[in-house]
Amino acid sequence: MTTAGDRAPAGRPWVRPWLLGLAGSLGAILFWTAMAFWLKGGGGVISRLPTPLAVGVELATYARGPLWPDLAASLEVFLAGWLIGCTGAAVIGIAMGQSPLIGAIFGPVVEALRPVSSIVWVPLAVVWFGFGFTSKIFLVGLAVFLVVIVYAIDGARRIAPDLHRTASMLGMTPLQRFRALVLPGALTEVLVGARVALMSGWGTVIVAELVAADFGLGAHLIAVQQSYDVAAVMAAMACFGLAGFIMNAMFSLLERRLLPWRSGGATR
Repeated sequence: MTTAGDRAPAGRPWVRPWLLGLAGSLGAILFWTAMAFWLKGGGGVISRLPTPLAVGVELATYARGPLWPDLAASLEVFLAGWLIGCTGAAVIGIAMGQSPLIGAIFGPVVEALRPVSSIVWVPLAVVWFGFGFTSKIFLVGLAVFLVVIVYAIDGARRIAPDLHRTASMLGMTPLQRFRALVLPGALTEVLVGARVALMSGWGTVIVAELVAADFGLGAHLIAVQQSYDVAAVMAAMACFGLAGFIMNAMFSLLERRLLPWRSGGATR
């Protein structure tokens, strides 16, 4: 027989992270406010640190102006590059994971490209595709591809040999084994990699728009930076952060629905 005291801990894992996160956010805002007033009084080398209220005012002003068209432009680049990168990584990664020959041929190429930052690709993307939409999609797609392909290869290789042998004994053809065993296992890992690549791809959108864009959140960030309006710069940065936070939260919810065994969702 359980008592109220026995049942209480079961609810804490759901409540405590939110409370702790809220406490941490409030603490960060208070620290930020204190630092803004201290630096304004000559307490440090950074003399231009606006208060959270000033940044909030700039954010509200931006929201009444071109925020939504800029956000839509950035999301368009991100979603196009993210989908292309995930799809290409899934196809090539599964092929590399299932074929030792293909893996041996292309594995070194992938490993050599992975450490190269997306910033390094910017000059080449501009030379190849100019300053338009295509160059930004290329940069985002490449950044996402190099993250997801690792998960796709690992997922394709994780299928136990015993399962393949059992499927062969049951008379399944290679195509049937691929559809029933390899594809579900590999796509599970691809989904996990796609979530990891969200932030990599979104960060690359910032890099691409800072260098080659006339509109979008990155272009707005450059515009306000040139006016030395620190509050407006931080408001633009907050837009990037909030958009990334919301996308990650939405994808996490999707992952918990599709892959409950990975997140413990089945036990909640």
